[in-house]
Amino acid sequence: MNFLKVLFFMTITSLGMFSCSDDDVTLPVPTTSFQYTLHTGQAVPTAPYGGTHNTDFTASMNLTSELDSTTLVSVTLNNTIDGETYNIHAHDAADAATTANGTPYTEAPNGEIFAQMVVGNGGSVTVTQVASMGFTSLTTEYNGFFVVHDPLQDVSTTDITTFLVVGAFAR
Repeated sequence: MNFLKVLFFMTITSLGMFSCSDDDVTLPVPTTSFQYTLHTGQAVPTAPYGGTHNTDFTASMNLTSELDSTTLVSVTLNNTIDGETYNIHAHDAADAATTANGTPYTEAPNGEIFAQMVVGNGGSVTVTQVASMGFTSLTTEYNGFFVVHDPLQDVSTTDITTFLVVGAFAR
């Protein structure tokens, strides 16, 4: 009889130790990535990039949903120039008829979505920011542009020929 009591106790203890609660279930975290190449006229065919930066420059953007309804945005720049500072940001889309310089975007970067600077190292560099917008809203509703400025030229928000990358943000 003692043997049965011990077996019963061990069985109940084992079940309690190895059972899963709802808190233990891990759901997949929504993530997605986007690739951007040097601006050769994709956004404005009559105004491709016009600087001297190496033409094998690329950028990638990875978005990861956060539990607090924000989105982790990581941008990696490839084939950077060592020691040069890259300005990277989102610009909200706008009606060109209503902007001061006729641009189809608000010229001030949207720091709530993404606005960072990073120094190149001759290879790949990554910078990360938490966007205030949720993953689904950022990837389906946000209407904006992703811009990487040429570090070899003065930053201009109106001269698209100085943009290494310009394209739809998270599309």
